[in-house]
Amino acid sequence: MNPVSQSTNPLLEQLKDIHLPDPVSWWPLAWPWWLLLTTAIGIIIFTVLYYKKNAWRKLAIKQLNAFENNNSVEYSLECNRLLKQICYNKIDKSCASLNSMAWLEYLDKQVKHAIFLPQLQSFAFIPDDPSISIDTNQLKQACLLWIRKVRC
Repeated sequence: MNPVSQSTNPLLEQLKDIHLPDPVSWWPLAWPWWLLLTTAIGIIIFTVLYYKKNAWRKLAIKQLNAFENNNSVEYSLECNRLLKQICYNKIDKSCASLNSMAWLEYLDKQVKHAIFLPQLQSFAFIPDDPSISIDTNQLKQACLLWIRKVRC
């Protein structure tokens, strides 16, 4: 048998090389990938907005922890100033004129349950009468609870 060469056989010269298909690409994405991508982006945006919206709480708690509670009158005035600042900037500017029991009622109304009124009624009168003593630890816990619970 003679080996057949390409030059001798005209049919072999007409054959063409095998062409492989293009590799499968990632684009365009199938609908589950689009769903996963939009869900991931939505979660990231929600997380960023949530932490940005509540950044003031961390700052307020940091300020509250920085107050020195050696002098109960000074500590109460600083707590009062901080709570007024939060209410004025985040809730309603009409709180600036409130004082005494109306101020405590306003604070309790913002969290929908009583934090200040039953136990800390003396907190309302300290700016007017500095001779009143108050438990600074109890006041600090009430302020922390109020900062965490208030909705704005």
